[in-house]
Amino acid sequence: MTAFVRMYEPHEVREDTVVFPALRDVVPPKQFSEMAETFEDEEHRRFGQAGFTGVVNQVADIERSLGIYNLAQFTPRG
Repeated sequence: MTAFVRMYEPHEVREDTVVFPALRDVVPPKQFSEMAETFEDEEHRRFGQAGFTGVVNQVADIERSLGIYNLAQFTPRG
């Protein structure tokens, strides 16, 4: 898990600050909008009408039932 976090954190930052802004620069606005609609349609096809938000809520419910929802209980205090 530590190796994944070490890899993923800079990857995510690069996506947000380099990749996605560059994509907007090279894809015409109409095509970008069409892509966004396609992704949203696929999200709802895979995850149901509630989409990604519904899955996030399901995970939160599972975490609550397992007693691990409140991350503060796992965070060392200073």
